[in-house]
Amino acid sequence: MDGGRRAMSDREYAETQFRLGNEYRQQKRFADAIAAYEQALAIAPSHPSILNNLGLALQGEGQSEHAVAAYRAALAAEPGHRQALANLAHLLCSLRRYSEASPLCAEFVRRYPDGDATVWVDLGICQHAAHDLDAAEASFRHAIAIDPGDTATLSNLGSVLVDRGEYEDADQALGGASSDRSLYALSLLAYARAQLCRWDGLTQLHHSIVRRLDEGTDEPVNAFAALSIPMSPAAQLRVAQRWARDLAPAEPPAAPLIAAKPRSSRLRVGYVSSDFRTHPMTSLMAEVWERHDRTRIAPYAYSLGPRESSPLRARIEAAFEHFVDVAAQPTEAIARRIREDGVEVLIDLNGYTTHARSEVFALRPAPVQASWLGFLGTLGAPWYDYLITDRFACPPESQAFFSERLLYLPDCYCPSDTKRAVASAAPSRAACGLSEAGLVLCCFNSSYKILPELFAVWMRLLVALPGSVLWLAPGSAAAGANLRREAQARGVDPARLILAPRVALPEHLARHRHADLFLDTTPYNAGTTANDALFMGVPVVTCAGETMASRIAGSQLRAIGLPELVTPSLSDYEALVLALGGAPERLAALQVRLLANRSSAPLFDMARFTCALDDLLLAAWENRAR
Repeated sequence: MDGGRRAMSDREYAETQFRLGNEYRQQKRFADAIAAYEQALAIAPSHPSILNNLGLALQGEGQSEHAVAAYRAALAAEPGHRQALANLAHLLCSLRRYSEASPLCAEFVRRYPDGDATVWVDLGICQHAAHDLDAAEASFRHAIAIDPGDTATLSNLGSVLVDRGEYEDADQALGGASSDRSLYALSLLAYARAQLCRWDGLTQLHHSIVRRLDEGTDEPVNAFAALSIPMSPAAQLRVAQRWARDLAPAEPPAAPLIAAKPRSSRLRVGYVSSDFRTHPMTSLMAEVWERHDRTRIAPYAYSLGPRESSPLRARIEAAFEHFVDVAAQPTEAIARRIREDGVEVLIDLNGYTTHARSEVFALRPAPVQASWLGFLGTLGAPWYDYLITDRFACPPESQAFFSERLLYLPDCYCPSDTKRAVASAAPSRAACGLSEAGLVLCCFNSSYKILPELFAVWMRLLVALPGSVLWLAPGSAAAGANLRREAQARGVDPARLILAPRVALPEHLARHRHADLFLDTTPYNAGTTANDALFMGVPVVTCAGETMASRIAGSQLRAIGLPELVTPSLSDYEALVLALGGAPERLAALQVRLLANRSSAPLFDMARFTCALDDLLLAAWENRAR
């Protein structure tokens, strides 16, 4: 009888501690709540609800790993426990442990079809991270059906649609998400509209984003979209730092040990990218990977993207001593593999671009970590030691706007693949939609880089240069139609805008033979497209600004020996194009000089470039080791 009363008393005590813990948790006194729940668990060690609420208190206290353990214990005690299952899935998703969170989300929506939108959103985030865009869209749309007014879910849906290149649908979704003035939604909306060349309200969107950044907002802005928004280097740094903050691990990783490395051994250099395939980055980098000095450098590749069956992919894989497909692996496993491989210098070729896995770098798998080529600005993260660039793209005085130390190549930040295939026969002018005579100005940059102020300059040039046409490569029919409408609104016959269809790279390069002058965009310059034009003998006129993205074409022009084509303002840019377009003999002489410089200037000297890169990486390692 007494034993029964003692047992009842214990249960009452456990219940009291449980309720007390709940009160403390409501008051955000998480340490006190944890102590109360632990008192209750001393009597009822496998009670799933106590374990679940302990997990909530541990989360509140910032003890994420202990919270995960508490939720797992609750599920072990009662498989399918509704609250613990949802809480564990949400926490793992917020920790970006998507491969662990995804099956838990799927189990929850299967067990509890009446659940709220949160787990559907978490499931969509996991599917998006796994590049399953169709499934992610379906999950986000299911969440919106449950909670139509949730702007964060609309932003997530918009992000998936942007990644799929469905910018009209993204515009619709993000337009609905912008009512709460979320900067993330607004930045994606601006990007989608720029891709469509739908400029109504675009300038105001840009001004609103920049103004709020200048006011010191702590809201995130999509870091890649920010590169094409006219803003200062200081604002871009703030955007990147805010973006990086969300990527930081819950607990700072231990720094990798720097082992003493005999001077005779080779430096293990790892490249991480989702784009080891037919992609603009690869079309620049392939020859560098082939030319690394194997007596000094041991190159490793870690592929994050889908496998491609193509001659280019085969060429890339053959260029590396070690090519590892880690696309399906969780972040921690990728970082562990890089550590186990003993990589000493790790290079991020993505930055904050589509399918990036920046979380890998946040775990510090290598002693020296650098950003290069994929993201033309600072990443704002303490786990990147260096940004590989040059003194024109990033002058020394710009160091204040980079969290990374600027690591300078001697000539140009940009490599070139001089082995790129060019179709032997160019299509005729008629096949390209061009007349048999007349000045052909071209810009094959992505549509989102064409902004209204620059387009107005182009239209004035067409008016001032009778018989000239502007040859563009808009990414969609909608963008092309909008550009032609904008031309007509500025008094230019829309037929003078020639729209180039997407073709394979060898055919695209061949059709450059009909172009007379490439007109660059600003504040986001041509990168690969400028390199293609210069490789094919087409001069490029650019306008260099303050940001790295606005100086990359200028860097290439200086490296090919044509610095006079780099202008400091749009008015100078317009005057130079007008002067060249009105003086055929001057333009022809420029083209002859460009073709002569191709074989002597540094831009296309990949033996020189790769030797300098090898030296730079070895110096970065030696400096860090000391």
